[in-house]
Amino acid sequence: MKTSVAAVVVLFKPDLAILERLLKSLVGQVDGVFIVDNTPGADLDSYPDSFACESWSYHPLHDNLGIARAHNVGIDLARDAGYSHVLLMDQDSALTPGTVATLLAEEQKLLASGKKVGAIGPVVVDEKTGEAAPAITSSSTGGKRTPIDLKSHAPVATSYIIASGSLISTAVLTTVGGMKDELFIDWVDIEWGERAASLGYVSYLTPLVTMRHSIGDEYVSFFGRKINLHTDFRNYFIVRNATYLALWGHGSLSSRLQLARKVPLYIVYYSLCSKRKLYSTKLLCLALYDGVIKKMFKGRF
Repeated sequence: MKTSVAAVVVLFKPDLAILERLLKSLVGQVDGVFIVDNTPGADLDSYPDSFACESWSYHPLHDNLGIARAHNVGIDLARDAGYSHVLLMDQDSALTPGTVATLLAEEQKLLASGKKVGAIGPVVVDEKTGEAAPAITSSSTGGKRTPIDLKSHAPVATSYIIASGSLISTAVLTTVGGMKDELFIDWVDIEWGERAASLGYVSYLTPLVTMRHSIGDEYVSFFGRKINLHTDFRNYFIVRNATYLALWGHGSLSSRLQLARKVPLYIVYYSLCSKRKLYSTKLLCLALYDGVIKKMFKGRF
């Protein structure tokens, strides 16, 4: 199959200036763009005429069906259209020039050396802190965070990479499967990476390219630990999905135990940092309960 890349861009009430930055960064790097819109009631008339482009197609879902479902819609469209790879992109990310070509070249080198490549992506730099995200690998006590040397040229193996900026072949997606719709949002990319790893695929980050990405709404220092804060809505899914994956997921035992240890910490951290502490505590306890009883997809929303 000829190498061809389709970007899958997921929208939810996007900032139009930031969205335009993303779309411009894709020009000349991918062969097609599938825009999947989770914004309730949105259609193409919701966006400026300048966004219309022959190489894209726009697919409104008419409701917020979650990032996992939106990714799967875009993946299916790309696979049906005969693309060899998909590039998953969030609306608040943007590529540097040459990113896709570099990812394809690094993937080919890894494949030529006998590696089974799951996903490959750039090193993500948090727009708020300027910090590069580390590689995460399994250990006997859970996930091990390994800082990445941005001066290095060697790809770094990691248990998973965040969805935005990740390049995945459609052949691998056919073998591993798509994202888990029932997770709705949060832990979606982590679950996929660990599922791929269980089938022998390894995900990689390449320091040859970086991508700036907004992680969380803000962050605070909590007893010396940096905590990325989200809305109560997002925190619900973080706690619920972590609980679900710890109890019912197919990740490694060490990964599941690590998630089980994190859940009570998430409830404490997010409740204490919330502006609505009592509401947050109640919501996150319900999220824990919903994960246990498998109340998934939109849950209580």
